[in-house]
Amino acid sequence: INAAAMSARAQVMPVPSGPVTPPQVQQECARFIARMRRRQQSSSGLDIAKKTVEIMRQLIGMANVKDVHALIELIKSVGTTLISAQPHELAIGNMVRRVLAIVREESAGGASLSVGHEGAAGKGPAPAECSSAGVGPSLIKMLDAPEQPDYSRKPLKAFKGQMMEAITELLDELSSESSHIAEQAIEHIHSNEVILTHGHDPTVESFLRAAHKKRTFQVVVAETVPGGEGRLTAIELAEAGISVTLIGDAAVFAMMARVNKVIVGAHAVMANGGLMARAGCHLLALAAQHHAVPVVVCAGMYKLTPLFPSGPEPFNVLLSPQPMLAYNEGLHEVDVPNPAYDYVPPELISLLITNMGGNHASYIYRLLQQEYHPDDYDL
Repeated sequence: INAAAMSARAQVMPVPSGPVTPPQVQQECARFIARMRRRQQSSSGLDIAKKTVEIMRQLIGMANVKDVHALIELIKSVGTTLISAQPHELAIGNMVRRVLAIVREESAGGASLSVGHEGAAGKGPAPAECSSAGVGPSLIKMLDAPEQPDYSRKPLKAFKGQMMEAITELLDELSSESSHIAEQAIEHIHSNEVILTHGHDPTVESFLRAAHKKRTFQVVVAETVPGGEGRLTAIELAEAGISVTLIGDAAVFAMMARVNKVIVGAHAVMANGGLMARAGCHLLALAAQHHAVPVVVCAGMYKLTPLFPSGPEPFNVLLSPQPMLAYNEGLHEVDVPNPAYDYVPPELISLLITNMGGNHASYIYRLLQQEYHPDDYDL
């Protein structure tokens, strides 16, 4: 398919429409959606997160709206369209929520600066505002519902520059997340340990490579059928000079008694501390629990979602059965489901390592408060 035909087909994809949506943003959304549906977009969650933030930055820069409230509604509209195109790519919704948090934060910060500026002009803030300056919230008011700012009274033009700068910083943060996680490797991997991993995750691979610079250890890799992603991990780690043993998935339980630590990646970290991870990871975690082996998860903050698992189906996707059963084998009456992900409950997770440091699954609620605004949990 030539480029002209791809562009023509992308134009018919469902995208947010309306007078306030810049045509350039509509076209970029259409191309992004078309590439995801054709599986031409990189399946890396990091690449999808970056592309989502870039579209949001373009939207904010070109949005023809007067106030912050209208911008928030526009971002939600565009974000909902991107999410509906690929619901299982939770990084899209996470980045939309993160951008919304930046918009709210920057507009609120601008409002506080304007109050100070007003006081300098001689008008002065109200006495109540003066008494609370530099002081934390009153204990009496802590149980009261927080005051909701009126974003319709905040002109976008006054805050757009700060928003664009903050979103650029977010893109830089996404680019460096893997390296920040890898810097913590020597704190968690010790000499002569046996590490078991599963699937192929670039963050986990960088984590093990960083530890190998100062530690000598052995890695056991489960081959992760039917896709065989573990074989790629084994090859790349061996090329880096790490001692690697490749085993079949059926041998995981038998090998677990020799293992000191399990280190895996995640497709998403749910609000309750559970994981959406590569299919087969739940069995791995159960085997680790039986042998009292800690399970460590390496995941960037962009994988943290405020959604709760109501069963794995809403967040899962079925892959082609071809790796399991070739189409030409003639078994037409055989049903061959091939789910991409497993749900791993939080009680099986010992530690979550993000670019913000290591945390227990029970601390996820605090990370959610730092990353997202509660009004944006449900888009």
